[in-house]
Amino acid sequence: MGFFDWLTKPNGLTLPDLSASYANTGIVSPWSDGELGKIVWSDVFGTTAQFITRAEAMTIPAVVKARSIFVALIATRPLRSFDAEVEVATQPEWLSRTDGSISPFHRMAWTLDDIFFHGASLWGVERDADGNITAAERCPIELWKTDASGRILVNDKAVDSESVIYIPGPSEGLLTMASRSLRGAAALETAWIARAQSPIPAIELHETVESGVTADEAKDVVAAWAQARKDPNGAIAFTPYSIQANALGSSSADLFVEGRNFTKLDVANFFALPAALLDGSLSTASLTYSTQEGKRNELLDYAVPYWAGAIEGRLSQDDVVPKGERVRFDFSDLLTPVNSPIGATQED
Repeated sequence: MGFFDWLTKPNGLTLPDLSASYANTGIVSPWSDGELGKIVWSDVFGTTAQFITRAEAMTIPAVVKARSIFVALIATRPLRSFDAEVEVATQPEWLSRTDGSISPFHRMAWTLDDIFFHGASLWGVERDADGNITAAERCPIELWKTDASGRILVNDKAVDSESVIYIPGPSEGLLTMASRSLRGAAALETAWIARAQSPIPAIELHETVESGVTADEAKDVVAAWAQARKDPNGAIAFTPYSIQANALGSSSADLFVEGRNFTKLDVANFFALPAALLDGSLSTASLTYSTQEGKRNELLDYAVPYWAGAIEGRLSQDDVVPKGERVRFDFSDLLTPVNSPIGATQED
């Protein structure tokens, strides 16, 4: 049983240990052991960076929407093989079908997800006697990695380079290059939720006379106040003679309104998306007139090729399709002009 059989039908199969005989793929990841990443981030920020996780990133609404836009645009498009500019008559079946329980849509959706967040994806493939690919499945990101020498390890065991397709993305991945901004966005989401539950201004409960309140008793008083402020009538409170409630700061939503808007702009930049598609806007003074068609063109001209091109380029290599052929997503339904509902334009 090979790697592809294990990937599609695990059933407790054990991967062969190819450590000694592994043919080097030439893939060297500077992030494989994390040390280089620590050095670079320390040089930039003066400390070891705390990288955000995918789960945390997916709690940020702008990230979810950006991911959804690209999955909807790219994962739903069929893959086609071309020889020069002509579509190959007999298309490889694996381009449009999968053998496991995961559909081609989900294969591509999670391939994009891997590239968005981690900077690379991995497919397991099955080949015939001539070396042609007959089936392809995505390998879950948590199961594989690369070591310092460029070997691909699945469950910490090296696999044959002919049994996998390593798909590098156009960047290191958002969890690396956007980690600081995404952590700030996640913190902002947490902050405004906390403010919504306990509206500002912040309150200091100041003891005006010595009453011998212990630390535990003070914590109980603060907890009771915090709980009371979440009540619909939380704007009204009672304090005993010995405690004075002091408001700190003023009630302002600017930080959360503007901050969350700039989060959308940051996420749009990291995803190479037009900011308007995430409902983000620049300052009023710099707003320019734009149309839906203009945003659509910008998306298809710059954003989609940025992500789709990485997958197309890798699947067009000679170890995937015959020499001279190339693989492309079929965007013809998006790029072909739609006829006018009242017919073609004619001169009077």
